[in-house]
Amino acid sequence: MTHPPTPAAAPTPALAPDVPVRWAALGWDHPAAAELRALMDAEIKPRYAAYGPRPHLPPPPAAAEIAVTWIAFTGPGEPVATASLHALPGDRWEIKRVFVRADHRGRGLATAALAAVEASAAERGVVEVLLQTGVRQPEAAALYAREGWYRIPPYPPYSRDPYSVCFAKRLPATGGAERGSHA
Repeated sequence: MTHPPTPAAAPTPALAPDVPVRWAALGWDHPAAAELRALMDAEIKPRYAAYGPRPHLPPPPAAAEIAVTWIAFTGPGEPVATASLHALPGDRWEIKRVFVRADHRGRGLATAALAAVEASAAERGVVEVLLQTGVRQPEAAALYAREGWYRIPPYPPYSRDPYSVCFAKRLPATGGAERGSHA
C-alpha cells in the first residue's frame, strides 16, 4: 500500500545521495506511520515471545502525545522508514519507533530518521532526548551508540521491564521555546 506524503514544514534530513526517498513530517495516526509500525511489530514481537506477557509495558502513545512523525517515502510513495518524537510526563521527550523496512536497510535511513527527530526536538528547545529498545535488538543498540547516544538506566515507564535497554542523547541548544530533559 502506498500513501502520498504530506508536505512538511520542518527541514528534510540529509541522506546519502544513493537513497532516493522524500521525507515528510506527519502525524502519528497517518496511515503510512501505522503501516510501518505494523511491520515493525511483526518483526520485533517474535523476538520477545519467549519472555511471555509483559503487562507492565506502557500502551502505545496517543496521537496527541506525538509531536512529529518523520516518514521516508520512495518515489512511488511507498513508506520505508520512520521515527517519532513522543512527549513524556515531566517535560521529558523520547524517540519512538525508529524503523526501516528490511528491503531498504543499509542505506542510512535509520540514521537520517534519528537525525530528523533529533532536529525536531532541538527546534522545540529540548536539551536531552531518551529512547528505549530491548535486549533482543542489538542492531538498534549499535546504531544508537554509533550516533552518539549513551546507555542510561531504564526510565519510567520502562523502569520495571528487565528487557528494556535505554539511551539518552544531549542535543545542541537552538534557542527553542520549550525546554525538556530527564535530568
